[in-house]
Amino acid sequence: MKNDQNLDVLLRSMDAAEQTLRPDPTRAQADLKHILRSHPAPAATYEQGTAANKPTARETNRRRRTVILGGLAAAATAGLLIMPALSGGDPAFATWTAEPAALRGSELDNAVSDCRNSKGDVGGGMYSADLTTAEVAIAERRGSWATVVLTGPDGFEATCTTDSTAPWFNKGMFGSIGKLGNETAPGARGLAATQLGTGVISNAPLSIASGRAGSDIEAITYTNAAGESVIATVAKGQFAFWLPGNELENASEQGVAVNVTYRDGSTETQLLNF
Repeated sequence: MKNDQNLDVLLRSMDAAEQTLRPDPTRAQADLKHILRSHPAPAATYEQGTAANKPTARETNRRRRTVILGGLAAAATAGLLIMPALSGGDPAFATWTAEPAALRGSELDNAVSDCRNSKGDVGGGMYSADLTTAEVAIAERRGSWATVVLTGPDGFEATCTTDSTAPWFNKGMFGSIGKLGNETAPGARGLAATQLGTGVISNAPLSIASGRAGSDIEAITYTNAAGESVIATVAKGQFAFWLPGNELENASEQGVAVNVTYRDGSTETQLLNF
């Protein structure tokens, strides 16, 4: 094609944008046949080596195209990984439910592992051994939110509440850890709160109550400010419930009333406090 001095003119004659008159289809077809009959100049060799051991221009373009597609594929993969992080999470506790569900399978395993890991460095690792041997007393889910309570000897207790759908770099963890000793164990129909009040996670307040429940306690419910019954999880001598907002902000000092159901079916109202 380089030997054809009229190539530019021929190409322009086929371009309707370059013409003021209606293009002539017959002439266009004739010009196209003329261009296709042209013989390209020989491919240039590389400065080092020969064409036999170097890729041709077509092969080079094909490889370059493959690299570009690979880059786009990598970018798309990164985008898929980033999108859940950008859109994930549960703003303002939108999925929260007053009635909990049990964590099971991989959800349970992940929540327990996250709780152990998040508390491992507390106090310079002073509870690391307790965390390793602690048993799972409570593992509940309220919408996207998982709550785990781990217990062990000498009144060891660790609680964790987190949004399971939040990105790993913005996951956050709300909870507590410590040893209270066995002297704080309640009677058969007693309750002993070990966590009671309001905190903040992901810039949103939540109110939580958790602690020890006597062996005769079957169920616990709390009626929130909207008149909704928030059902606590009661298992293995522990109880826990939480709700969005700060309505338990002063509960540690003033106490909070909960309705307790015993194994014999009787009920009564108890005051949770420290």
